[in-house]
Amino acid sequence: MKYKSRAIALTYIKHGESSIISRLFTEEKGLQSFIIKGARSKKSKRKLSYFEPLTRLNINGVFSEKNSLQFLEDISIYKASRLTMGQVKRNFIAFFIAEINSKVLQENDQNKILFDFLWKTTEYLYLADPIDINFPLKYLLELSGFLGFYPSTLDINNPFFNLENGCFVEKNDSTTTLGEQKSTFLKALINKKKLSLTQDERSALLRVFFLYYKLQHYNLDGITSHLIIESLRK
Repeated sequence: MKYKSRAIALTYIKHGESSIISRLFTEEKGLQSFIIKGARSKKSKRKLSYFEPLTRLNINGVFSEKNSLQFLEDISIYKASRLTMGQVKRNFIAFFIAEINSKVLQENDQNKILFDFLWKTTEYLYLADPIDINFPLKYLLELSGFLGFYPSTLDINNPFFNLENGCFVEKNDSTTTLGEQKSTFLKALINKKKLSLTQDERSALLRVFFLYYKLQHYNLDGITSHLIIESLRK
């Protein structure tokens, strides 16, 4: 079945001598894996740069339920919206967000609300100046809502946050309960307050989110870009 769709590039891997397998989050068909023949060839019309993390695209696809790898009839950059080289921090954050989505999304699961959220996220990365160093933390928090486990704010005045149950509690009596400082940082993110963190505090909070996702059955093991994100300074 042929279709047209907006799409967001997530990740790709090399395939054969000159091809790639690219994962695109499409508005019409959800997450799909495409084989892009000759993309690594200098003569290819489908430039490898089209498939860099969070590049916004217009695609003409051919969908088949029988195939795990889909095919593209045509592809173009959406309104020249692509992160430019030299924007190191933006590119690292884009890579991180793309890796996260490639992990948590399910293939063939259309989710236009989540697609719109990620589309707006790419707009922020293109336009924000300066970019918020805490943006990866804010993104993980907001994404948890689309996945069904945004932290409960019912008892937000309690001093501790339980990662397993996703709520604030009165006592720190569990191995999956955060200490008061990290719980306070999380409250600040939820309340959209300005948060000034040291590099070590930011790294620790990022690892907290990874554990939170894991306890909610979204295992982020294998993601490597978080190591770069942890090393970013203001």
